[in-house]
Amino acid sequence: MKGFSELKFAGPKVISAVFLIMFLLMFLPFHVFESEVIQYTHKVYSDIYQKAVDQFVTSISRGYFQWNAMFSAFISQDREFIDSMFQEILTDFPYAREIMTVERPSGMTTEKDYTVSMKNEELYAYVNIMDSLSQDIVDDVVVMVGIDKYRVLEGLSMVDRVIFSDEGKKIFAYGLHASIRGYGLYNWLVFHAFISGLIGVLLMMEVLSVSFSRYHQTKGLQTIVHMWELQDPYTTYHSRNVAMIAEILGKRLGLKRKKLIEIVNGAKLHDIGKLGISTNILKKKGPLNEIEREVMMDHPRRGKDLLEQFKYLDKYIPYAYMHHEREDGSGYPRGLKGEEIPFEVKILAVADVLEALTADRPYREAYSLPEAAEMMTRMPLDQRIVSEVFKALPELYEKLSLWDIQDQDSQEKFESSIDALRKP
Repeated sequence: MKGFSELKFAGPKVISAVFLIMFLLMFLPFHVFESEVIQYTHKVYSDIYQKAVDQFVTSISRGYFQWNAMFSAFISQDREFIDSMFQEILTDFPYAREIMTVERPSGMTTEKDYTVSMKNEELYAYVNIMDSLSQDIVDDVVVMVGIDKYRVLEGLSMVDRVIFSDEGKKIFAYGLHASIRGYGLYNWLVFHAFISGLIGVLLMMEVLSVSFSRYHQTKGLQTIVHMWELQDPYTTYHSRNVAMIAEILGKRLGLKRKKLIEIVNGAKLHDIGKLGISTNILKKKGPLNEIEREVMMDHPRRGKDLLEQFKYLDKYIPYAYMHHEREDGSGYPRGLKGEEIPFEVKILAVADVLEALTADRPYREAYSLPEAAEMMTRMPLDQRIVSEVFKALPELYEKLSLWDIQDQDSQEKFESSIDALRKP
């Protein structure tokens, strides 16, 4: 678990208090009947068993089947590579008893990475095959992994407590039939109170530490970027405005809530690579010389290197690294073009250019929103996204307050200029 490294910051008193609370909560119901104890044991073991299976399948899915090399192998039908990877999985993952390619089962969608189901008292995982960015997916086939249900029991040290049987009276994880052996009441309470206390401490600290780490890393870096922008009146609130524009465009383009949150955070961090660049370069009113231009063009790489130092910020790296790439390959740092650039990054690029054009700069005054939108139609940006800028002009004006419209005549001119630009 990623959060274990932060346990040391909690302190022994907090950990002991959480453990003691969990222990007492489990030990106090001493009056329960043996049947109720067994029922609870069944539930706990079933949940742990299911989580172990999910963790196993998730490891395989993310490690092998959300991978460009495997995706390409399926597209090109490179059986030698696929079979070698299958053999590697069988060797390295004892829970896997068989693995093969099968046609996509009816009812299995491409929305989830995998599904786990039971058939004839055996467990099977059906795993989608996709590229590393989870954008492209193999439609017609999936990978079926047969799960050794007994090996999972052994790995969890449950062999003496859980007995799989077709005649089992209780439904276990994933619909398997099983019988549960009970302890003596007192021993059961002591043992499970201790285990529950331990698991409660680990899971609670894991959730808290991961949540706090992600929050402080993301929000902390965003605050640093904002404080840095405050030093320069020409770029003050740049990242925040870019994030607001990107969110408006993302909504109009149908991005889901999770992706909207991601693109907003990515926008707030996209220029983090400019930290450390001399203000003499950033505020220079005249054209940059060759060395200064090289320093400025290196900020995407610097941003990528910085974000790589934080273990929860990997998904924001493309926003920092690729926001200056362009549709025709004229961008930097890698000269990517077209579909090589993630769609969300294209949205950020449009938002970044729009904000830059409509903000004052040392070397020019700000353009109006319609002027900036019209200029962007001649730039190597994704024109599907640029077209949404025209549709969103009233909302952008309202949210960003970029224009000072104080009377009815100005309001009418604003609306007529938008209508004129929308016409073909």
